[in-house]
This record gives sequence, structure tokens and C-alpha cells, in this order.
Amino acid sequence: MLKKLASRCIDINSPYCPCLLSETNHCTFCSHLKGKEVCDCNWSGVCILYEKQWQLKKNSWLSDIDAPVRLESDTEFAVKEKISEHTYLLQIEVTPELAQSLDKCGSFVFLRRPIDQQFYHFPAGVMKVIGNTIQVVVETIGPKSARLLTNDNKQVLVRGPYYNGIFGQPWIDNIDDGKILLIVGGIGQSPAIPIARQLVKKNNNIQAIVAPGKIGKVFIAGELIELGINVQEVASMRELGIRLLSEHLADSKKCPELVVSSGPDDQHYGIIAAMHAARVSLPMAATNNATMCCGEGICGSCERVTKDNKRVRTCKVQTDFSQFIQE
Repeated sequence: MLKKLASRCIDINSPYCPCLLSETNHCTFCSHLKGKEVCDCNWSGVCILYEKQWQLKKNSWLSDIDAPVRLESDTEFAVKEKISEHTYLLQIEVTPELAQSLDKCGSFVFLRRPIDQQFYHFPAGVMKVIGNTIQVVVETIGPKSARLLTNDNKQVLVRGPYYNGIFGQPWIDNIDDGKILLIVGGIGQSPAIPIARQLVKKNNNIQAIVAPGKIGKVFIAGELIELGINVQEVASMRELGIRLLSEHLADSKKCPELVVSSGPDDQHYGIIAAMHAARVSLPMAATNNATMCCGEGICGSCERVTKDNKRVRTCKVQTDFSQFIQE
């Protein structure tokens, strides 16, 4: 049985920890680096405060060493496929180091044209890594994403890696030989592929319900079937997909151990409502759809409020999506 999910920073004890938030006592995890006088982090790994102090000593000895920063790759992209009117599958060659660091579930990058200013950066989930090439799906519905493809542009600046693309990541990582229900809608098809690959590696039995959503096309069904996943395509997640989900929840033989929702927040909340109606309580991993500008927890654009009145920087913190107040 999957354990209750404890909130933690996705970057904890990574090369990017301690991060910029620790400079101003805004660390999301270490109580000392939040400005408190006592240690109450309940963390059994390497002490973040120790790492911060060691980092400061190292910088004083070697002035040319700075705190770790994300990798950037100034490169070109190719449109591998035009999925629908405003949706494109892009293929981007990056440095080997960046490609390797992105080859995991929940990874995403920030993209912009190299000639544009920093505020043009926008996040995109990594769908696949093949050698030194990454694939992302982009909807050109806003000025940032549309700017990338205007005037036949092929140049892109890629910044990464970032990892908090899925809430409930530990549930996905730690379930073996389990029964999974994968609910996929719209642009959520892109992050669903690495999720499915991760779950298949652990010999899980996966049933998928996939809807085209606002992009108007299902483009991952064939790949899911190749992975050995039973796929049910529906025209509308709201009208048909949730009904199928309810049928699975009502049948003890079909009821999953884990639900994974890859799609918009409305879909996540619809699944939670269906579970409440069926009087079942299941862990649910869900894609992160927060508005992001910096990805480092600095700007605060991704902050959300939980039911216990805490503010969470969702670009950094792993937590249970069901604990967020519905906006």
C-alpha cells in the first residue's frame, strides 16, 4: 500500500541545493534557512544548512566558484510534427549533460528565443529524450510560446533541468506490480509518456483513458499501446472519461491502487470529485499546471494555498495535489 505523501523540495540534496531561496531565509524545507532558531526539518539526508555553510567556505577559498545554476543550451529546433492548429511537437538538440539530466519523469525546461529578453521564458514538459535530443510539445496560444515559432524561427535557448512537473512523483517512483489508472487529457498527453514509461518499468498493470481535450487530437495512443497499456479513447473527458473512471472505482476488480491524472486542473478536480462520490480514497499523482516565470521559487507566480493555509511554491515543492484549495 502506498504511503501518505510528505511534502518536500524536489531539489533537496541535488546539485541545485541549497538554492537561491536560502540566501534570504526562504528555503522551502530547512527550518534554519527559513529564519527559525530550532531544527525541525525531520530530514534524514545530508543537512541543507551544513551544505550551505560548506558552500560559503568553498566560495571564500575559490572566488571563481559560484552557487550551482541551471544549464543553458543555445541551439536549434525542428518541428517534428504539427499536431493541431496551435500545437507542435518540437525536437531540440541540447548538450549531453542537459539531455542526461532531463531523462526522468516530471522533467521540464524553460524555452525562449536567444535574442529575446529573460521574461520570454516559458516552461515546457519533456516528453522524450533520445540521445542528445529532447522532444517537447508546445501550444502557441500565448505571446511567449507563439514568439518562438514566428517568422520561421528555428533558434531556441533551453534552460534546465527542472523536475517538479508532477505532484505525487514518489508514488509513481515507488509502486511495483500495481494496478494503475492513467487519465490523460489534451496537452497532458506529452507528460503522460514519461509517466507511462516509468510505470511500465516497474511491471505495473496500466489502464489508460485518453481524451483529445482542447488540442482536438489524441496523438499518444499508439505509443501507449506499444508499451503494453490498454487504451480507451473518449471524445470528451468531462462527459465520458469521468464516467469510465467512476465505473472503475465502483468495481472492486477494476479499482486501481494509484490514479495518475495528466491534464488540466479541471480534470484533476473532476477525478477527486469522482473518488469522493464513489467513497474511495486513493493516492492521485497529477501534472503540475501552475503558472511559472522563474522556476526557482523566487518570483512567487507559482504559489498556491493548501487546505491547512500554507503557501507552497509549486515549482519546488512535492506535495499531494488534493491538498490544494480549488481556485
